[in-house]
Amino acid sequence: MAESEEINKATKKLEDISLKTDADETEKYVDCDNEIKQNIGKEETLSKISDSSESVSSELKSEDNKQKNTNKEQCDSEEEYFSVGEDDNEDEEEEEEDDVKVEKIDEDEYKRTLEETLSDDEKLERKNKSQECKDEGNKFFRESEFNEAIDKYSEALKICPFAFPKERSIMYSNRGACHMKLENNEEAIKDCSSAIDLHPHYLKAVLRRAELYEKIDKLDEALADYQKAVELDPTQNKARITAMRLADQIKDRNEKMKTEMLGKLKDLGNLVLKPFGLSTDNFQLQQGETGSYSVNFKQN
Repeated sequence: MAESEEINKATKKLEDISLKTDADETEKYVDCDNEIKQNIGKEETLSKISDSSESVSSELKSEDNKQKNTNKEQCDSEEEYFSVGEDDNEDEEEEEEDDVKVEKIDEDEYKRTLEETLSDDEKLERKNKSQECKDEGNKFFRESEFNEAIDKYSEALKICPFAFPKERSIMYSNRGACHMKLENNEEAIKDCSSAIDLHPHYLKAVLRRAELYEKIDKLDEALADYQKAVELDPTQNKARITAMRLADQIKDRNEKMKTEMLGKLKDLGNLVLKPFGLSTDNFQLQQGETGSYSVNFKQN
């Protein structure tokens, strides 16, 4: 009997222990299940955040690309604008140059037309006034005030009527002398040429232009002017001597140019003939009595 009670107590303890163990295991299982659910929830939240971040990033990239495209279009537009502007400026500069030329022609034509309406006394009055300007220019020239002299000669040319070409010729020549002193050789030549056009026998202008041409190494033009000066005044011994010197100088220059040209032609000929085992030495030029040349071949 006692043994039976002990057995029952032991059995009950075992059942209690078993139930407690099952309860603990169930509680652990529930806790584990909740933890798993929480982790799953966190992962879903993180996934949503990641998706949302990617979406925002995509939208930002799209906006950035749009902005870049917009900026590029603006830059292209500005480049096109400035490019067009530069072309327009170039066209405007060319138009301005043409306008200056036309304006000068129109100004001369206007002056000529205006002169037709003037009486002889009015023309004479303007001539006298221009002579006063020229005299002032001469004074500045003697004092080596060449720029001031140029201004006065230019003023005189504006006033002096076209009906007095000889007087205008002197004004051009004097202004050319000022440019010559200032070493504005091209401007000086232009003024001397204008003087000669108005007065072809103006010896001083011819001699001055001859000297200018020689300065800028236009020897042929200089020789022509010196020869013309001798024709106008055979007593111009200095011009005659200079003309002879220039003639020899031009001859030497032409011979030098001829030698250089023949040397270049010979080099070119040798370059062409070399692949055939020949050179220009295989060909000899002989001048006949009539002045014509014949070519003879000479074998090495």
